[in-house]
Amino acid sequence: MKTPTHNHAKRDDEITRCVVLFHQVDDMDHWDLMLEFQNKLWTWRLELLPTANQTVLGKRIIDHRIHYLDYEGPVSHNRGTVKRIRSGHYHWGHNSETRFAILQFEQERWNVLLENDNQLAKISIVT
Repeated sequence: MKTPTHNHAKRDDEITRCVVLFHQVDDMDHWDLMLEFQNKLWTWRLELLPTANQTVLGKRIIDHRIHYLDYEGPVSHNRGTVKRIRSGHYHWGHNSETRFAILQFEQERWNVLLENDNQLAKISIVT
């Protein structure tokens, strides 16, 4: 699944939302980072959350339905449960060589650098 390389601009008064969900499923617990884009959620699976000293990799998975921006609870077809651990908004950074998003949560900011045909993302906390 390739993330489009072009950005569709939103009006200045529109907020582009993001969320991090903790997904508990059998013995494969993980976090899902989701960015709102054109009425869907681009999603990356994270094995760990970033810390001030550690960048983590996220693997792109299928787009999710927009309702996960606000949803917590059981996932259909016995695929575990999700709990929102961060929510906020984001905007695209400007750099001619790389594509990145800057996520603003209540008490921290994350950079999400898209790489490898956008299948992988390097995620770090902005200090």
